[in-house]
Amino acid sequence: MVKPSKKNIQKFSFPTGINILNGLFKSYADKDILVDRLLDTARKRSGLNDFGDEFFIIPLTKLMEDVNEHTNFHPLGAFLLRNKAIINLVNRLWSQHWLKKDPSILKPIPPKVMITGLQRTGTTFLQRMLGHLPEFRGVLSWEIVNPVPKSDKKTYYGTYEARLAHMALNYLSPEFKSIHSVRHDSLEEEVVMMDHAFVSSATQSVLDVPNYAQWLEQQDQTRAYQDLEMWLQFLLWREPAEKFLLLKSPHHMEYMDMFMSVFPDTKIIHTHREPEKTLASYCSMVVAGRKLFSDHADTHEIGRYWLQKDVRLVDKCLEYRSRNEEKFYDVAYKDLVADPIFTAQKIYEHLGTEWTAKHTALAEEFCENHKKNKFGRHIYNIEDYGLTADEVNSAFGNYIDQFRDQLY
Repeated sequence: MVKPSKKNIQKFSFPTGINILNGLFKSYADKDILVDRLLDTARKRSGLNDFGDEFFIIPLTKLMEDVNEHTNFHPLGAFLLRNKAIINLVNRLWSQHWLKKDPSILKPIPPKVMITGLQRTGTTFLQRMLGHLPEFRGVLSWEIVNPVPKSDKKTYYGTYEARLAHMALNYLSPEFKSIHSVRHDSLEEEVVMMDHAFVSSATQSVLDVPNYAQWLEQQDQTRAYQDLEMWLQFLLWREPAEKFLLLKSPHHMEYMDMFMSVFPDTKIIHTHREPEKTLASYCSMVVAGRKLFSDHADTHEIGRYWLQKDVRLVDKCLEYRSRNEEKFYDVAYKDLVADPIFTAQKIYEHLGTEWTAKHTALAEEFCENHKKNKFGRHIYNIEDYGLTADEVNSAFGNYIDQFRDQLY
C-alpha cells in the first residue's frame, strides 16, 4: 500500500456564493452539535412532542459525538448537517402524529424486489430502468426527504425541500452529477430513509466518522429495518405499488439476515462488476460527497476504509447467500451495459411476470434518456486512493473466484 502523505489531502475549492455563505455561517463550524438542542428545535419547528419509540437517540448521540470529534466542517456544511438532522426528527414527530390519526397506514407491504451489490455495479441504472416500468414502485428522492405529511391537510413539502437540496448539491459539488445524477423525482436508495433512525451507512460516505462507523457494524439492525418498514408504509399510503415495491442499496449486503427478518418475501437481484473498478469509482464519489460538509478529504484514508468496508459487505452477503441461494438472481454489469433491455426481460422472466411490447418501448425510452456520460465522463483510478489493482483483487479473492464469469 502507498504510504500516506500530505499529497493525499485533497483541498476543495468552492464557488463565490459558497464562500459568501461560509462567511455568513462562520459561527456554526466551531460549535458542537448537541442532541438535546436538535430534539428541542424539532419540537418547536413542528409544534409536536411525541417521537414514539426513542431507540434512535442512542445512534444519534453516537453519530454526533463522532461528528464533533472528527469531521472538519466548512461553516455551511455544519449548518446543513444540523438542518438535515432536524428535518429527520421533524419527520419522525409527524409520523407519530399521523399514526395516531390514521392507524390504517401500517398496512402489509406488497412483494419486494431488492437490488444489491457493491457500489457502482449498475444498481442505480437498473433500479431506475425497472422503476420506469409499470409493475414497480420505487422510492423517489423527494420522498426520502419528506416521507410523511407535515400538516393535518396531508400536505407534503418534499418536492420543494428536495429541489433545494439537489440545487445545493450541484452547486457545491458540480462534479457529483457526472458520478451519480440526482433529481428530486428520480429513484434513490431507501436506505437514506434509515437516516431517520441515524443508522444509515450513507452517513459514512459524506462524513468522517470512524468511531460511529465501527460502532454501527456491531449493532443489531432489526429495529432499524422495522423503522424503515414504517416509512415505506407511509409512502405506499400515498401511492400504492401495482405489483412490486422496488428497493436498492449496498447497505443491505451487510445485514441480510436482519433485512430478511423484516422483509421475508423479498427477491434479491445481485449485481456484479470487477471490484477494482467499483472501488475506484466509489471512492471518487465519496470524495465528491465529502465536499458537501468539509473543505478537504484524505483520499488514501478513504481508499483504505472502503476497501475493508466493501470486503466486509461482500463477505457478509456471501455468508447469507450460502444458506439462501434460491433467493438470489445475478446480473453482471457487463451484460447490463451491453444489453439493458434483455437484462430487464430476463429479470421479468425470473419474477414470473409477463414482458410485452409496451415494456420494451418503455425500457427503450428510459435508455435513450439516460445514456452513459450524459453529464460528463467520470474518470477514476484506484492508485489515486493509495491502493493497487493487485491489492484489491487479493482482498476480494474469494468473491472473484466465486463470480469470475459474472465479472470478466
